[in-house]
Amino acid sequence: MPRTSIAVLSFLTCANLCIAQTAPPWSQLSLSTCNVDAYRQVHPTGDGRGIVIAVLDTGVDMSIPGLQKTTTGQIKVIDVQDFSGEGDVAIRRAIWNAAKDRIVHYAKDGSPELFVPPPAALRPDGTTVWFGRLEEKAFKNSSVSDLNANGRRDDVFGICVISRDDGTDNDALCFVDTDADRDFSEEKPLKNYKLAYDTFTFARRKKEKQIEPVTLSLNVFIKKKKVVLHFDDGGHGTHVAGIAAGHDIQGQKGFDGVAPGAKVISLKIGNNKLAGGATVTGSKKRAFEYAARFAREHNVTVVCNLSYGIGSIREGHSAIDRFLDKLLRRNPGLIVCVSAGNDGPGLSSVGTPAAAKSVISAAALLAVDTARDVLGIKIDVPQLTQFSSRGGELAKPDVATPGMTTSTVPRWNQRGDFFQGTSMASPYATGLCALLAQHLRDQGIVPRADRIKQALKASADPVPGFTALDYGAGVPNIVKAIRVVEALAKQRANDPLYALDVSTDCPLAVDGKGRAVYWRSTYFPTDRPQVFTIKPVFAPTTDADRIADFSKRLILHSNADWCTTQQEQIYLRGEQSTRVRVEYDPAKLKTPGLHVAEITAVADGWPILHLVNSIVVPYRVGPENGYKLLLENQTVSGWKVHRYFVEVPTGASAMHLTLKAVEGKPGTAQMYYVFGPNGRKVGRRYPLRIDTHSGRLESRHTVSKELTPGVWELPITCTRADETSTYDMEVRFDGVQAPESIVADLKGKAGHLPNGKVTVTNVFDRPVRLKTSGRIEGYRKSLNKKLTPDDDVANISLPLTSDIRAVRVRIDVSDEDYAKFTDCAVNVYDSNGKAIVRDGLSEPTLTLTVKNPDPAAKSTTCKLQIQPAFTQPNVEDAASFKIKIDYLYVQPVGINVTRGDRPDVTLYPGIPTELSYELSSRPPEAPKGMTRIGYIRATRQATKQRIIDIEIREK
Repeated sequence: MPRTSIAVLSFLTCANLCIAQTAPPWSQLSLSTCNVDAYRQVHPTGDGRGIVIAVLDTGVDMSIPGLQKTTTGQIKVIDVQDFSGEGDVAIRRAIWNAAKDRIVHYAKDGSPELFVPPPAALRPDGTTVWFGRLEEKAFKNSSVSDLNANGRRDDVFGICVISRDDGTDNDALCFVDTDADRDFSEEKPLKNYKLAYDTFTFARRKKEKQIEPVTLSLNVFIKKKKVVLHFDDGGHGTHVAGIAAGHDIQGQKGFDGVAPGAKVISLKIGNNKLAGGATVTGSKKRAFEYAARFAREHNVTVVCNLSYGIGSIREGHSAIDRFLDKLLRRNPGLIVCVSAGNDGPGLSSVGTPAAAKSVISAAALLAVDTARDVLGIKIDVPQLTQFSSRGGELAKPDVATPGMTTSTVPRWNQRGDFFQGTSMASPYATGLCALLAQHLRDQGIVPRADRIKQALKASADPVPGFTALDYGAGVPNIVKAIRVVEALAKQRANDPLYALDVSTDCPLAVDGKGRAVYWRSTYFPTDRPQVFTIKPVFAPTTDADRIADFSKRLILHSNADWCTTQQEQIYLRGEQSTRVRVEYDPAKLKTPGLHVAEITAVADGWPILHLVNSIVVPYRVGPENGYKLLLENQTVSGWKVHRYFVEVPTGASAMHLTLKAVEGKPGTAQMYYVFGPNGRKVGRRYPLRIDTHSGRLESRHTVSKELTPGVWELPITCTRADETSTYDMEVRFDGVQAPESIVADLKGKAGHLPNGKVTVTNVFDRPVRLKTSGRIEGYRKSLNKKLTPDDDVANISLPLTSDIRAVRVRIDVSDEDYAKFTDCAVNVYDSNGKAIVRDGLSEPTLTLTVKNPDPAAKSTTCKLQIQPAFTQPNVEDAASFKIKIDYLYVQPVGINVTRGDRPDVTLYPGIPTELSYELSSRPPEAPKGMTRIGYIRATRQATKQRIIDIEIREK
């Protein structure tokens, strides 16, 4: 080689080394937000090694770059278990042919199918051979419906197990017919995953053209007569695992999760054949119990990540909330992080089990560097995402961590690897906990969950522009948290205190008591103090003498001048409770909006308790302002929510919302959702949206049928986190009282079309001009279903004919029954068993519409399936479901609604007005056992905004 080439090569090598040395960190998964990168630079071995992270999710694909090895070269995923039932394959003792050299399976038509058994040397005397079949058609509603990527979805794969008669499940060998040739003799013998880390894939015919669809592992349970396959056909669990513990993600050196040295156990709880990969009865409970048992048996700290949850209707009182609080108190070394929920930005929207006292619930941030490099958004500080659930009557979330990030995904997922949700924030917090736990173990200290949580919160910084209801304690700083947790562990080595129970008056909470103050009405206490009752909680194994000798002084401090305490300090002794009396200054709480104050209780130099006080001051409208609120020249920056609270006036039947651009000023303002008084979102996402760049200068939305008394929240943000928007907003109410429904004679008298009358009254003091109409839209079937943990699936036939365009289904369950679930999947299947609607109850009521999948056919039948996941699997319990099924005509029958002979009518204040209605033709007869239904509707004539809907039901 010429000298010049050597010189050039040397220069290039040096240049490459310089570039490598100065390469920026991987901002796609922001480790800078919580100072993880700074900590790792100083402590390169402080990466979570020695800690186990349990991922309770859709499964984890351990073959993906990033989840194969730890930073020390050890196997990353060390155990897998499936509690969802999705991977269950039943086995039975093998049936042999006459020559005893083939396993026989008899098909449905009675024809024999012969399988070559594993080699005789592997099945000596004293063993039993078992046989089962994995049918690919069972996965038709999974994200991976073609397991071997051959273009078919009806393959069948044999499974053969050899067990020792005097052995255990761990002695069993399993053979999977991966190429579907009915020959086990050349297949790889597989053992339970945790023993040898065996994995397999199904054979592909054209390997160069086909993406390897899914990697599987398995566990054998001889007594239960089943093989349980483990795999991730949802993708969610693999992504979560990478955030918490990934190492060299996507094969890129230095692209790591938060705790890349930690090991992972995958506890699959989600069945991906169900809507959203929903959990099933008992799956969460069993997985948590397995994690606790694993920690005890292996003497290791286990940090659990649960990026699963549903709406919390009885905050802190759901079955899974109570179970977790009991489990964690019995196992103080077990640490659990949970996603706060994606039902924000409205207040009081934290889900369950994030509502459990002892878990660490994580809100979701958009990190500065991720915003810049992934989304092209320039922000100076992190921002809470719009979807992240917020606190209210709960002092939750606990912390806020990045929730928009890139991570590991299975190979079959070609839709991208940048996910967003509090599902991504929780594993980030999980990784932080692993780093803290490792540091304590390295010091010879057994980590305790309460101290880990306290250290995270004590290290956290507030997020500018947001409140404690948005971010909890704030954004953790792992460098500071390491110092805090070590000091806490050493300073409180003999401290028996596990937690502090807090109770205070909170009218919106269950039974009127909550862990935080949350006044959301036109009243808050000014004539008396708000009283917090504080009670110490000790670990169940704590010696009685230590409890009796326990005492602690707490110094109190408020961060807001409108919220003051009557005491400067409180004192705890033994098991006795104490009280904190808080006073609010009404003179400083006149501005409409949200007012949040925190009272911090400090013990031994460290914050030990935060008492959150939230006062909502609503706008009030009435006759003095024409039942209208006009807010002009309003400004909002990025995702820093501008919250408007409006009290619904007495008698209101409709709330009309209008968002307008301001001339000459840029605006991309939007309302993410409208939120009712209970914190539940109402209607569709983005009901209001303007965009001056595209010429969308005005947006309208009406809440009518769902409108209830109380204080509603109307949160406004910008479309992007780096924008500032100016806008006008108007809130207007109408008050027309009418019956919710009327029972009508839809047969009519001979020679006359069906007709009738209904009376409506304008209860507001200004006239309103209406346009009226109506239709008979179909017929209804109503039924009740009672489900139990042992019988937890309801299958309901939906027969459709060519004159039916769609089916509308409404499902209702009581708040008390809903609190028994960890999920409730709702799927609708066509006649071939393919899911055409996948949904679920994220709150106690669900309405969905199913289009006729074959409108040209004379008839077809779909199936509605409701599958709640009870928290407690083996108990005598039940939940009742009320189901309304409306079959909607292709050609509905119109209803003429008039006063006199005109469809437009002026309603004057306080005067009952009788409207007449008549059907335009006779509607088709309803099938036996069903009743015809329809509605009468009144809209504001000038704007066409809906004011009332009256349901018509057949006698």
